[in-house]
Amino acid sequence: MLVWRGKGLLVLLAGFLGALLSGAVAGLGFPETIRNFVMWFVWGLTAAGINYLFCRWFISTKKKTYIDGETGQIIEVGDGSSLFFIKNRVWTYVYLGFFGLLAILQLI
Repeated sequence: MLVWRGKGLLVLLAGFLGALLSGAVAGLGFPETIRNFVMWFVWGLTAAGINYLFCRWFISTKKKTYIDGETGQIIEVGDGSSLFFIKNRVWTYVYLGFFGLLAILQLI
């Protein structure tokens, strides 16, 4: 079961778009020795880049301020968009690390 909050599905969209571009690039006729490396590298770089742009465009860094009517306490709430309880902004680094590791393992 997928667990997301707010705009967390943008992370999946970024991964899917990275996979599409990766498949297109891998089909360009690279030598078999580096084809998988290029595929994982492009997938990770593209997914991380698109996720970064999505976070920049759609995830606000500003906090909304609310006042509790009963206590008069001021409450600041930020955008809590996440996928699998990991914030959208962190997924950029997860994509880079995970797919970078897969790309390096293809060279071994």
